[in-house]
Amino acid sequence: MTKQHAFRYLWIGQSLSNCGDVFYIVGLMTVMYAVTRSAMFMTLIPFLMTFIRFISGILAPLILDRLGLKEALVCSQIGKSFFLLLMALALTFHGFGPDFLIVFFFVVCIGFLDGWASPARNAMVPLLIDRERLVKANGFLSLLDQSINLSGWAFGGILAAFIGGGQLVWVTFFLFVLSTVCMCMIRIDTAFHTFNRTDSSVGKLKIMVEGWHAIWRSPALRVISISETIGNVSSVVWMAAIVLVFVHQALHVNASWWGFINFSFFAGLIIGGSICVRFSASIHTHLKVAALTGLFMTGAATLFFGWNTYPLLALMISAAVGLFEQLKNVAFETLIQTNTKSNLLAKVYSAQDALYALSYGLATVLFGCLIDKIGVQFVFTLSGVLLFISFMYAAGFRRYLTEPAHVGAHE
Repeated sequence: MTKQHAFRYLWIGQSLSNCGDVFYIVGLMTVMYAVTRSAMFMTLIPFLMTFIRFISGILAPLILDRLGLKEALVCSQIGKSFFLLLMALALTFHGFGPDFLIVFFFVVCIGFLDGWASPARNAMVPLLIDRERLVKANGFLSLLDQSINLSGWAFGGILAAFIGGGQLVWVTFFLFVLSTVCMCMIRIDTAFHTFNRTDSSVGKLKIMVEGWHAIWRSPALRVISISETIGNVSSVVWMAAIVLVFVHQALHVNASWWGFINFSFFAGLIIGGSICVRFSASIHTHLKVAALTGLFMTGAATLFFGWNTYPLLALMISAAVGLFEQLKNVAFETLIQTNTKSNLLAKVYSAQDALYALSYGLATVLFGCLIDKIGVQFVFTLSGVLLFISFMYAAGFRRYLTEPAHVGAHE
């Protein structure tokens, strides 16, 4: 099997899994609201997923080190399929018990398994794609992910309305099974042998901190991780609840504009991904410029959005935020892959995922309090300022962003 075929199975399998992730959340929330009529139970799902993502990121290096990248993907998808089957059976036969506690347990298990699949997938990309085509591949994968995010929620809602939330969870189970088959079909030697497992004499704690250690030792990874953590905190303003408040308090229009703004934001992400695919060669040559440009323009657009009071202009600005956010993400993603040894890449991604999940969760609480204290427009201003701080930090250390990979596997 060629690398091209292996990469095709990777993106098809991951797309099926991502689509299933959206569908089962839509189906589960539909059933929960129909039974409880409580929004609180619905909000517990994203909270649980954020928390478990942090825990999974901490423990992921141990799992990846034991299983390897391809096997980790397969085991993750098998496990997700198993727990989703149990969830579908519980919803079908009303076996969820009081307060959906057993269903929440399944959500936690699925979220944990998904948490260490994501670093494995991202780390496999440079093993399956030639270095000069990484920007195109990352742009393509990001384009797929955002297209699923944009259409999955709407399509999932339509399916839930027609067939019911419980049946939608069954649909997700079959998508997960197909995804598992695709992951099993990946056959390429480098996917198995380039990821060197740590010697058995190395302690578990050392394995868990290898990714953090690599980030700290590599100036490029350190700059990217700090910059992205600040940007991750600022991105909280684009969560649905805050945008909805902005629509009412700043734009003074009805809630339908909340959907329009979310759509334009994801449309901007898709356009940005398409641009990265189309001009991948140029972006690959100027990765540092692309990352800094995307970071600066995202900050500027966020500030403009926060102080704009015209609904139509808000749609265009939110699309611009999505576009430049995507440009920055693809450039940073490629820089991470080209500045990290392959046997450390999955552990670096795991450390970053844990850091981003923790910072996002804490920022969600903080920004929620600030909206009540200083207003939603000032919160968007704070977000823009944070992005400019991230830009100035990355620009100040931009000389590190093009250094070659040099971080070794072990001392």
